Amino acid sequence: MNESHDREVIGGHLLVIGGAEDKYNERRILKKFLELAGGDRAEVLIVPVASDYPEFAADVYTQAFRNLGIASPRVLRATTRQDVFQADANDLLEGVTGIFITGGDQMRLVSLLGGTDFAAKMRQMVRETNIVLAGTSAGAAGMSTSMIVRGEAASHPKKDAVRLSPGLGFLKNIIIDQHFTERGRISRLITAVSYNPYNLGIGIDENTAIILDPNGVMEVFGQGSVTVVDGSQITYNEIAEVDEHDAFGVCGVQMHILRDGLVYQYIDRHPLQPKKEFLLPDLG
Repeated sequence: MNESHDREVIGGHLLVIGGAEDKYNERRILKKFLELAGGDRAEVLIVPVASDYPEFAADVYTQAFRNLGIASPRVLRATTRQDVFQADANDLLEGVTGIFITGGDQMRLVSLLGGTDFAAKMRQMVRETNIVLAGTSAGAAGMSTSMIVRGEAASHPKKDAVRLSPGLGFLKNIIIDQHFTERGRISRLITAVSYNPYNLGIGIDENTAIILDPNGVMEVFGQGSVTVVDGSQITYNEIAEVDEHDAFGVCGVQMHILRDGLVYQYIDRHPLQPKKEFLLPDLG
């Protein structure tokens, strides 16, 4: 594996969801997660520790997965870091083919899991096996090496529009933002990318997901859209020069809007040719 592959995604399939995915009706994204994780043979672990009400979140997803044919989803039951330390990581993760991290608060997620045996075992499995790791809302944001923990939906990019913090590190040099169009978060994602244009910004709408494989392919799946903010071609960036609360100028930002079925190469940073069914007919 070459260096560029190694530095973006640490392995496996990642399913990153913008939040508010359908859990009661069509459940298209949850079905896709189970399909990737082995279908009716999937062994699923739910990680609800980001939630203010982890038992409620666990119950919601347990019922959703049971309705889709998974008889006994496992749950990491923890409300404190001490609970995570005391959990038997080997027992919880033995034979698991899919891990689902729920929403809530990404700072809570990382502060409870970061540096624990459970997190280390999870990283090892994602790196060395075909396990599918999914995260929604806070669980999506927390996958990044550098994650957005706070930020306002400003009308234009401002230096203090976003606060970044270390995440769980499954996605390297990629910053995820969720509930994206619904909460008007384009300015804060541009700000996050402008802090270090080496990072690729990906904003995911609700009930929408991206599926990433370690070969650099990202496919959009769901009812909304995905906004890609690429700062690698930025020619002018004054974020370091302005005062903390001021707007700043930046030139050369590339942006792509991708809908269901469209594909992006996140290592080389360019959209790929759409599938034939999405192409316009030849009218000539």
